Amino acid sequence: MKTTSSPPKSSPDFSNREKLISANSAVLDILYRRVAAKRFRVQEGDSLKLGYIRAYIQALQAQNTILKDVEIDELRAEIQELKEAIKLQSQH
Repeated sequence: MKTTSSPPKSSPDFSNREKLISANSAVLDILYRRVAAKRFRVQEGDSLKLGYIRAYIQALQAQNTILKDVEIDELRAEIQELKEAIKLQSQH
């Protein structure tokens, strides 16, 4: 079972977690179709492709960590604003 995939026309956008989940799901689908075939046969380039998949997944994980850090910073700023608003309100 040979899977052909065309290269992406433009760089994918991983600016939110939903897009990261979608990208990860696509990788899982490719891997599942490959190993769920009736007969698994090693194909030329399998090990190279797996190496790229590993690197891709690590990049997705790094992007997710960055997004999480940004979200935490935004929440901290929002909490600080709320604290200041409460302090101002209690002074009046």
